[in-house]
Amino acid sequence: MTVETIDLELCNGCGVCVDSCSVDVLRLDTSANEGRESPPCQLACPAGVDMRRYVHLLREGMIEEALDVLRDTLPLPAITGRICPHPCETECARKDVDEAVNINSLERFVADYDPREKARPVRKIYASKVAIIGSGPAGLAAAYDLAKMGYPVTVFESMPVLGGMLRVGVPEHRLPKEVLDAEIKYINDLGVEFKTSITLGKNMTLTDLKSQGFQSVFLALGAQLSRKPDIPGIKIDGVLWGLDFLQDANLKRKTSIKGRVLVIGGGNVAIDVALTALRLGAKEVQLACLESREEMPAYEEEIQQALDEGVIVNVSCGPRRILGDAGEKVSGVELIGCTSVIDNKGKFNPCYDENVNNTIKTDTVILAIGRASDLSLVPEGIKTTREGTIKVDPITLETTLPGVFAGGEITSAQGVAIDAIAAGKKAAVSIDCYIKGNDLKARRGEKQRIVGNTPREHMEELPRQRTPLLPVNKRHHNFKEVKTGFNDDMMLLEARRCTTCGSRVIIKYPEECMACDSCELNCPKDAIYVSPERYAPLMVGWR
Repeated sequence: MTVETIDLELCNGCGVCVDSCSVDVLRLDTSANEGRESPPCQLACPAGVDMRRYVHLLREGMIEEALDVLRDTLPLPAITGRICPHPCETECARKDVDEAVNINSLERFVADYDPREKARPVRKIYASKVAIIGSGPAGLAAAYDLAKMGYPVTVFESMPVLGGMLRVGVPEHRLPKEVLDAEIKYINDLGVEFKTSITLGKNMTLTDLKSQGFQSVFLALGAQLSRKPDIPGIKIDGVLWGLDFLQDANLKRKTSIKGRVLVIGGGNVAIDVALTALRLGAKEVQLACLESREEMPAYEEEIQQALDEGVIVNVSCGPRRILGDAGEKVSGVELIGCTSVIDNKGKFNPCYDENVNNTIKTDTVILAIGRASDLSLVPEGIKTTREGTIKVDPITLETTLPGVFAGGEITSAQGVAIDAIAAGKKAAVSIDCYIKGNDLKARRGEKQRIVGNTPREHMEELPRQRTPLLPVNKRHHNFKEVKTGFNDDMMLLEARRCTTCGSRVIIKYPEECMACDSCELNCPKDAIYVSPERYAPLMVGWR
């Protein structure tokens, strides 16, 4: 045995020694720094997913183990692997070398590894029942974590189908229904009970739930309503609302659309509406938004997809009035120039230029300028805010009614699935504490330290594997999934690019070391010392 010391203070887990070892005796330990520091990707993820560990397992060819790590914290990996805006990649340390790791596509690869994967039912170890209102991402995440803790969980959904806005608000070309169905079935297999067509405040109350033995309730009501501005001509035939339009399309209630379409809005819902209209037969689709091209709130990759598919984007303009012909059918929209959207106080306060105007002829107008929650469903005794959300404690998500928690869009008005999932996970922790009579805020809200000594030196530049896309000419008039996902080779190439920030080197097979000194000579941090005596005892620890 020849490696006398690995200095864990100096080692940053760059893996240079691992790659240079001719007899393959060194390995990276992705848990060596756990509890002290976290990699930047994990800290950037609202759900706290351990990307470092599952990506490293992929690199080692251990796909099933990677899936176990992913599912340990992430309830809906096949969904987030498709629609998450991947903030983890924004903070990825690899971008200091070349480009960020394509974590999103790796996540999808792992989640899609076995589409027939079944969950083992979790034994219920608590008698206290938990009710979850809403089967969107927040509700599903809370149900997932509480079921794994051993609680009897029932999810109540007002619609006849499960999934909330994942079902009716996300087009199938982004999220195939069979993928959503499989994820819900996995949660159902854990032991979660689902009940549909039951609406809080209409055919069920909090009192009813209490009488049925439910000890705690999580409100994950979402935001199902389109914001409706006061625009002249808004009631003319041919004016539609974005969320209603997407819901009709997703539930197959609207099968075609003809002629020219103008979508008002610059967010992700507007992009989804525009691309859905194209697939339903629109001859031409234009989009008009208040923001400049750089300010558009929609994700850049979604905007680029719309441009690739022929959507005409008109920026820095808003609707002055909707025009109709003699038969009171939509004939066009008069637009006015917008000089700024946000005022100097950071609030939404558009300013217009009356001298800049334009009229776009169209047969259908679809307004997609924001979402709102239906506050009529909020039980009496729960306070709401001026912004139209439920007031909750920011750490525990408890409402003004003890034992009743709320999260997702009903509390934040932000329609990002990963944020809703994070809220559901936070609520699950609070509910567990509440039922057990523990302090809901104990050891919560503490910030983790980010790994400071991230690998940069001697890192080989490797090209990022781009997410494969369905060719544009194969997307017309169908809802085939646009992102087609990594194959095995692409997965391995991309997993190799992860710098495993915060990992440390270990001697996995010390008896096979040949004392060639290559690890010591190649280590950019001088963290490895090979004893000059070829028989020195192995000491792995601090120098």
